[in-house]
Amino acid sequence: MVCADVSLEDLLAFHIPIDDMAFEAGATIYNMADHANAVYCVRQGAIKLLRYDVSGNQRIVRFLKKGDVVGLDSVFANEQQHTAIALTATQLCRIPMSHFKDFINKHPALQLRLLEKTQEALRETDSWLSELVSNTVPAKVRLARLLLQLRIGDSDRVHRLSLADFGGILGITPETVSRLLSELGDSEILIKAGRGEHGRNYRADIPALTAISQDVGRARQTPKTY
Repeated sequence: MVCADVSLEDLLAFHIPIDDMAFEAGATIYNMADHANAVYCVRQGAIKLLRYDVSGNQRIVRFLKKGDVVGLDSVFANEQQHTAIALTATQLCRIPMSHFKDFINKHPALQLRLLEKTQEALRETDSWLSELVSNTVPAKVRLARLLLQLRIGDSDRVHRLSLADFGGILGITPETVSRLLSELGDSEILIKAGRGEHGRNYRADIPALTAISQDVGRARQTPKTY
């Protein structure tokens, strides 16, 4: 994920202290403000990152899927910046932070890759705020955009969240989420699928979801939802 242009010999040595870990859906990988002693590479599944405000209210701020690095934003901090929870059954590689930093220091070319990964995470956060959280965009459009972000690879499958999680991300009530999902189901754009290797998911009409995610003008003609 970040170890491009590294010799096979060095890469084999890098993997010696790495642990393979498995988490069930709902399991906490680490908590916000925990000591940042490791980063995690997602081999399978999906993870949600949460932050808490001063009142203790939580907000989902990002999702990470296969190929992403969890805890990368804490490499140069003493504590974790988020709480990470497995959204589905998840397989991770745990890399001790000291080992990760030492490897990066010994391979200067990887510092650029680390910067690229950090910028990628920043772009995703900006996209999250502008495309999903903004109340100036209709709820149906934002839901379609979120579903596309939850797509599993290039398949027609989409990770299925709880109504509370959908509502918490989009800033709408679970009842509104339920109604919008029912509309997509009635149109056969989104169909509940059985629990598979990726956990609960939908089978989605990706082109139709994409069209909804871009059709802000038409969505504005429908009654606003709160």
